[in-house]
Amino acid sequence: MSPRALVIAVAALAVAPASVGSPSSGEGTIYFWSDRGRPSLYAMAPDGSRVRPVYRTPQNAKRPTPSPDGRWLAFDGAAPGKRPMSDFDVQIVRRDGTGRRTLAGTSAYELDPTWSPDGSLLSYSRQAAGDWRRSWIWLVRTDGHGSRRLARGQFARWSPDGTRLVLDAPTARSDGDLVVVDLDGRLRARLTDTPELEQPAAWSPDGRRVLFTRFDANGPGADVWVVDATGRNERRLTRGSAQDVAAAWSPDGRQILFTSDRDGREQVYVMDVDGTHRRNLSRSRFADTATSWR
Repeated sequence: MSPRALVIAVAALAVAPASVGSPSSGEGTIYFWSDRGRPSLYAMAPDGSRVRPVYRTPQNAKRPTPSPDGRWLAFDGAAPGKRPMSDFDVQIVRRDGTGRRTLAGTSAYELDPTWSPDGSLLSYSRQAAGDWRRSWIWLVRTDGHGSRRLARGQFARWSPDGTRLVLDAPTARSDGDLVVVDLDGRLRARLTDTPELEQPAAWSPDGRRVLFTRFDANGPGADVWVVDATGRNERRLTRGSAQDVAAAWSPDGRQILFTSDRDGREQVYVMDVDGTHRRNLSRSRFADTATSWR
């Protein structure tokens, strides 16, 4: 899957109306979106069992992420009343499938919502349809008010203390390097400086490392990397010709969630933090893309 496909990938089949599932216990719940019909939101247990729909819609829904209190899911997709696959708006829905609301919806694409640690704000990317190189990060309150533009870039991820966000920002050398900004959009740190496109996925639970994807500038491949929050000690966790795209840390920080097409289609994978013991959790004939583990 290319960087563009992560942002604007489409499917063309219809599915049933809204449906929900309850979270698993123990080690948390993995959330992903799947093309099992129209792109919709799903969940599974950390061992790949108990796959279930969380929110299905005849429109489209992608990139689910739960609120810190677990009561809401944020996602992006065409809101009710819009033609399916025609737009992406930031929406939230209760875990029981009720109370769906649009928080950010314009003629542009609003994508990739992520909750602040205290649950009071959502960050998201806004771009003209398909023009991901000119994306900006915005913030909005959970009541849909107070939206404001923060910084140039996309794929913003909150630090555990809620004071900073890491995002990919375009530079003269690259379509996206990892930078850290504060809540006023001021640059705090630069974590990478390469010709490749890099997209952040998550801070480690202790806030000391950042998980990210680096896309091969000379081919279709992508790999999962980690770097210290200081920009030092980059470490590559996957290697090969596949598209391995970082998603999240496990809640205890011992495993890493990612998406890979190494088996011929996108599937949800997990591995240990050193890159070993990779295993396919999806094991399905559908394309599944992981987003969060809570």
